[in-house]
Amino acid sequence: MSLPADFFAEFPPVSKTEWLERIAKDLKGKALDDLYWALGTDLRIDPFGHPDDQPEPPLPLTEEPHNWAINEDVEQPDPQAANRQALEALAFGAESLRFRLAELAQLPTLLERIYLDYIQLNFSGPAVEAGPAALLDALGQVADQQGIARQRLNGALYYDPLTTSAPSDWRYIGDLLTYARETFPGYRTLSVNGDSEYRGPAHAAEELAQLLRRGNDYLRLGADRGIEPATLANQMQFQLSVGKSYYVEIARLRAFQLLWLNVLKAWNLPLEYPVLDVRFAPEAYTDELYTNMIRATTMAMSAVLGGANRLTVLPYDAGREHLAQYPQTFSRRIARNVQHLLKLESGFTEIADPVAGSYFLEKLTAQLATQVWKTFIET
Repeated sequence: MSLPADFFAEFPPVSKTEWLERIAKDLKGKALDDLYWALGTDLRIDPFGHPDDQPEPPLPLTEEPHNWAINEDVEQPDPQAANRQALEALAFGAESLRFRLAELAQLPTLLERIYLDYIQLNFSGPAVEAGPAALLDALGQVADQQGIARQRLNGALYYDPLTTSAPSDWRYIGDLLTYARETFPGYRTLSVNGDSEYRGPAHAAEELAQLLRRGNDYLRLGADRGIEPATLANQMQFQLSVGKSYYVEIARLRAFQLLWLNVLKAWNLPLEYPVLDVRFAPEAYTDELYTNMIRATTMAMSAVLGGANRLTVLPYDAGREHLAQYPQTFSRRIARNVQHLLKLESGFTEIADPVAGSYFLEKLTAQLATQVWKTFIET
């Protein structure tokens, strides 16, 4: 739809100086500086965004509508109970599952009656850490039994060898990447875990700089051992947590995406946004369960508006099941439905970069990105 040339004629432009004069008048003597707030020790956030803050309008991060996968964690130790939860999750709209796998022998039971090529299948736990290639092979055997080509499977392994206690075997990692690229092209086998780095909005710059550094370390260490940086980059995903600081969380995820492009550019690699696996920081929840239920909505919004590719909404009674009056099946369903509302009723998947053009968020993203990059290159 095209707008007439005089569509905004009744709304003449107003400079930031004029707006600030009006704000000062409305404050009736209260200092304008009282409205500013600090993000950590180095960022002073202007509560009032305006086009005058940026010489040129910022471009959207993407021109295509953004979609994400609705994930549910399945961590039941009993494989049959885990399978029942997985089937329940899929019946009620989950698009991705993350299994915590203790032993490879559990895999056939976990995946019973699950059509492997319809959803994302993700794996974490001792079986992944002990042998990610062996897990992929076991997964492939289950796919063979279902008559599904291994190339049609997609998901991720939560395997972060730089953080394991055992020394990383880069020859093994190289073989793993080659095997995954040739046999499981839909899988990402390296997951850079930033969940432990999350310490709230005040430490956002240090957290993101550390995550960038870890991703860059993979490229550097791999290149030193003959592994193509492009191969490593294509096999990585990044795990991030989000808290309850709505605007900061949106800006954090957007800033990280932009800065990862800087890292790829430094390596002369194709510029592709990173895959972001996002989940809630547990400390964002309290014993007020219904407050958690409402809070989950805004936290999920910040995650998907920031660009999450896979989102896990924490059930409102997570870790507090003894306080809940309803069974866990209910809290898990509410967690899934939060994302269904954003997709099916709020239209979040129909707009490319919905927060693009928000002067406040664009400026906050730029400020945060500048501070993160400075921290990254100085340490």
